[in-house]
Amino acid sequence: MSQAFTKLLIQARKNAGYTQEAAAAILHISLRTIANYEAGRIPTDSIVSEMMRVYNSPYLGYAYLSTESAVGRVLLPEIPQLWGIASMAMQLHISMGKAQVIYDQLERICCDDMVTRSELPEYERCINELEGLFKSILNLKMCTKTSLTATVRA
Repeated sequence: MSQAFTKLLIQARKNAGYTQEAAAAILHISLRTIANYEAGRIPTDSIVSEMMRVYNSPYLGYAYLSTESAVGRVLLPEIPQLWGIASMAMQLHISMGKAQVIYDQLERICCDDMVTRSELPEYERCINELEGLFKSILNLKMCTKTSLTATVRA
């Protein structure tokens, strides 16, 4: 397991306010098992799913899929370091503006229900740029959960 994901597991548990003992009890696993996960052993999908719920950390699941799953590494865009909710909202606003321009281009390309060879480079560029909107939405979603957790604890 990647060292970054291991650190994230520990941080998510601590952010949720749990000791290893408390987390193990809530997750219905042994203390040794949770210690092994936090030392680098890869948890199962079902355990990560339960950790996401218990720790209130959807980012944990996203990080797991994007780093520990071969399919996730191919399909999921990399999410940069999460910043504050205000900057994430601003990034989403910027991405939505760009997406409107891209949509207009896609509409022109796809209006005949096909993409020709000559249109393919522009089509692929549009799709790649739309990933920015997807990333912005994910960033805001992950940041919102983090901010809400921090606010509740404060």
